[in-house]
Amino acid sequence: MFASDEKIFIAVVSTTAVMILLVCVVLAAIIKYQIRLRKHLQEVSNLKISYQEELFKAQLEVQEQTLHYVSEEIHDNIGQILSLVRLNLSTIKILEVQNSPKIQSSKQLLDQAIEDLRSLSKRLNSNYVSQKTLSESLKLQVNYIEKTGAFLATFETSGEEPTISSDIKLIIFRIAQEAINNALKHSKATHITVVITYSDCQIVVSINDNGKGFLINTQENSDNYITGVGMQSMQHRAKLIGAKLLVESKIDQGSQVKLIYHSPI
Repeated sequence: MFASDEKIFIAVVSTTAVMILLVCVVLAAIIKYQIRLRKHLQEVSNLKISYQEELFKAQLEVQEQTLHYVSEEIHDNIGQILSLVRLNLSTIKILEVQNSPKIQSSKQLLDQAIEDLRSLSKRLNSNYVSQKTLSESLKLQVNYIEKTGAFLATFETSGEEPTISSDIKLIIFRIAQEAINNALKHSKATHITVVITYSDCQIVVSINDNGKGFLINTQENSDNYITGVGMQSMQHRAKLIGAKLLVESKIDQGSQVKLIYHSPI
């Protein structure tokens, strides 16, 4: 009988030990899961913060670029137009008839100045990118380049633009704008081409120039990139929206910056 009781005792102790071990394993698994969950939530939170910071930075850069353009436009264009109007008016004799060529010329110049000021007022609106399609916004950039007279600029588009959020559109626009500015400042190009292709929920924006080109390093993942703060910023923003940024260039054969974004269905 004592032997039987001993077996029962051993069985109870063994069962209890196994149950305790199972409880410990379950608790350890729960704790490990909670730690992973907290880490994941923190990573998601950090990603959202980074995205919002980049979005805000992009908005500020667009505004800064706008103010720079406005300053040049007022100085180089509108200021000269109004100076010509003043010169015309100062040489008109009081007794000259109303249909004097100088008066007519002054009226035309004033009309042009008013139209330019209206265009600038629209551009000063910080939401002008979100209020236009991506194609319209980039077409305006090409128009501004052509207006300087220093470059030949071409804009091409094909396909139907998909509906994307204003945040995504702003970041794509800012990446393209940065690529255009880099080409204008550093490539010594005479011709810049901006091409947008829409197909199957995909947006491809290409900025091409016929400039001096440069040497490109190649990462292990075969993504082409250029070192430098500007390109790093463009690559970072592309990753934030799940896009790919590729750069192709050869010495004396120009360069191409291509952004590929897949719009969610």
